[in-house]
Amino acid sequence: MLNALLISIGNELLSGKTINTNANYLAKNLTNLGFIVKKIITIPDDPEIVPNEISYALFSSDFQLILITGGLGPTWDDSTALFLAKALDIATELNTKALSIVTQRYKSLFDKKLVETAKITSAREKMAILPVGADPIDNPVGTAPGIFFNHKDSNTWIFCLPGVPREMKEMYHLIESKIMALKKESQMSYFETEFKSSFTDESLLAPFLIKVREKYDVWIKSLPEAYQEEKNIHLIISKSADSEKKAKKEVLEAKEYLHKLIDLSRNTK
Repeated sequence: MLNALLISIGNELLSGKTINTNANYLAKNLTNLGFIVKKIITIPDDPEIVPNEISYALFSSDFQLILITGGLGPTWDDSTALFLAKALDIATELNTKALSIVTQRYKSLFDKKLVETAKITSAREKMAILPVGADPIDNPVGTAPGIFFNHKDSNTWIFCLPGVPREMKEMYHLIESKIMALKKESQMSYFETEFKSSFTDESLLAPFLIKVREKYDVWIKSLPEAYQEEKNIHLIISKSADSEKKAKKEVLEAKEYLHKLIDLSRNTK
C-alpha cells in the first residue's frame, strides 16, 4: 500500500483569501493512480512549522510520497527549498540545472516582451537554490523550478510544486509518469464506481451501508446535499487492491449486494 501526504503552504490559504484547489486536484489524481492519500495539511510560510511537518512525516515512515505546493517563487516568503533542506538536515546550493531553467524562462519572457529584462537578479537566482542532491523540475508555465528529492532513509519521494494552480497542474503532468513508476513498484491498483441511490434520506440508507461494509472490504460513502433538498443521494464505492481486476470485482459485487439489500427490504414491506 502506497500512502501519500499533501502539504499546502501559504498564509493566504489559511486566511481564506485563496481556495486550496491544488490539494483537491492532486488528491483526485493520486487516488486514481492507486495511492492512498492518508493526510492533507495546510500550513503557513513558517520557518519552524514547515520543516517540522516534513521531518515528522519522514520520521514516521508512513508516507512513500510527499507532494508539497507553494513557496517556490522569488519573494522573501517563498522559502520551501530552504525549509525542505532544514527538514532533511542538508545544505542548499545553487543548482546549475535549475539556474538554466530560470535563465531560459526569463529569456523567453523577455523575447516576448513580458518582462523588462532577462537579467538574472538575486531574486531570480534564489529560485535556483535547492537542497544539495535535489533535482529541479521544469516549469513550462512559470519561472520557478519544482524540486524532486529521493529521501532514501525513509524510502520517500518528495516533490515540491508551485502554488499557482496553472503552474502546479502543468508540472504535475511532467512528473506523473515518475509517480506512476513508484506506484508500479507496489503493484497497487484503484477502482471506484459512482451512482445515485433511490434514497432521499441518508439516515434510512445508513444501515444498508453498514451491511455492505460487513461483507466487503470496500470504502463506501454517501454524499448527501442539504437536508431534504437532494433527490437521490450520491454514493461512491471504492477499493485499492494488488490488481485492478480484484479491486473492480469487489467494488461491483458490493454495489450489486447493496441493490439487493435495498430491493429485498422494499419487497418485504
